[in-house]
Amino acid sequence: MDSTHLSLEDRLHEEMIAIYQNVGRETGYWAHRYLQRVRRVGGLQAAKDWLKPTSNPTSGLQRLVEINRLDLSLEALVLQQPWSSLFTSEELSVAQKRLNAVSSFRLSEEVSDDQNLIEGSVCQVTINSHERNPEARRRCIEHYGTSCCVCGFNFEEKFGSIAQGFIHVHHLKPLSEIRKEYEIDPVADLRPVCPNCHAIIHLGGKTRTLEEVKSWL
Repeated sequence: MDSTHLSLEDRLHEEMIAIYQNVGRETGYWAHRYLQRVRRVGGLQAAKDWLKPTSNPTSGLQRLVEINRLDLSLEALVLQQPWSSLFTSEELSVAQKRLNAVSSFRLSEEVSDDQNLIEGSVCQVTINSHERNPEARRRCIEHYGTSCCVCGFNFEEKFGSIAQGFIHVHHLKPLSEIRKEYEIDPVADLRPVCPNCHAIIHLGGKTRTLEEVKSWL
């Protein structure tokens, strides 16, 4: 059937199947359970189930963060017109908060090769990133809130609901120094910090203490 004659709900269903195909092509991750659920209960109901405050994000969301393609996520889809009209304000808020959270999920470390740089040329930068545990991040924010532990800045207070839940989470001991898996204590090992303070903490390849950076303010 011509898509112009489909209902908005049917068109959303097709878009959600397209997400499965696009994510698979972009990341090599084929979310078969996602596809099975969309086909079993329909795209709209599946999306509403995944956007409940108590539900977990879809499995491929972090994969999309790593390749900078959050535009392919379910959360980004439902925030767009005309699909957003099918969802409640609470469901849209869940989608926005998840995108904010994963957007600030990691502060990547740029590692550049020693080479002569010519202005105007293309320079390749290697990103050395380490896995972060999203549950540890959630517990850290649950304990400390979303205000920066260094300067006190709160994105939601400044920019409104669009920035709800947005904050970086800083490892007091960088994973790049540990270089192995270890059990994180979200309260003892992590702190919420704004991107500006996070950048200063790591400026020049160092890891400064929160107290040191706070003393400069």
